[in-house]
Amino acid sequence: MELGALVCTPRSPQCLICPVQTLCEAFRQGRTEELPNLGERTASTAREFMAFVVEHGGQVLVRQRPAGVVNAHLWEFPNVEHQGKDADPKAIFKDLFKVKAPNLRQLHVVKHSITRYRITLTAYHASLPKRPAGLAGVWVELDQLGDLAFAAAHKKLAGTMLK
Repeated sequence: MELGALVCTPRSPQCLICPVQTLCEAFRQGRTEELPNLGERTASTAREFMAFVVEHGGQVLVRQRPAGVVNAHLWEFPNVEHQGKDADPKAIFKDLFKVKAPNLRQLHVVKHSITRYRITLTAYHASLPKRPAGLAGVWVELDQLGDLAFAAAHKKLAGTMLK
């Protein structure tokens, strides 16, 4: 691993200090500048998500990601993918939770990358006077957030709640 990371790099191979130079076919053929052929990089794709930290009585709503999806079985705050900067968090909140958010405020923005995706997760906080019925997820105490295995971006959000 260190050899490929430090000595035999695709853009600037350090052949003269390479400990396996005598075994290297690219060096022997004088093709070190063209090998390895990395091909074209896949263009990154921007994705926008909106997460909601919903609090009631010192507890917050979290859910576990289902099997068969990215980050399966890890915990997250309720969230949705949306298109564009014009998405209305109050409308999305009402659609997701079937109640109006009385005091929705932006909490945090997390920039995150997974493979070719450049993700922006904008989190909003809402304190509700009562728990909406029929929501998927579980209510946990704030001090229990550190005990849950969160997906990376949501772990950052949980960290903001624990400060």
